[in-house]
Amino acid sequence: AELEIVPVGTHNASLSVLLAKVAQRVASSGLDYRVGPMGTVVEGEWDRVMSLAKQCHEAMFASAVRVMTTIRIDDRRDRPDSGRITQKVQSLEAKAGLPLRT
Repeated sequence: AELEIVPVGTHNASLSVLLAKVAQRVASSGLDYRVGPMGTVVEGEWDRVMSLAKQCHEAMFASAVRVMTTIRIDDRRDRPDSGRITQKVQSLEAKAGLPLRT
């Protein structure tokens, strides 16, 4: 799943200050993840990922009066869950014939 959490109703121009606590929560979750400039990809069992999404959403209320969370889910059941974050990128690089920035 890709999580995008946006605080609304804050006067901070820099969101990284507000997102730091969310990033700490993701890092301590035990789930595999990759942070990107516009969201975080998290890999794991459905209930654990959804629980983490809820925790991150709720944590943002410490810094904002309104929170918008977008969750995009890639649910593939014909292959094992683990390692798909890196495998998807490696597959694309192989087909493109060049290394891609990640």
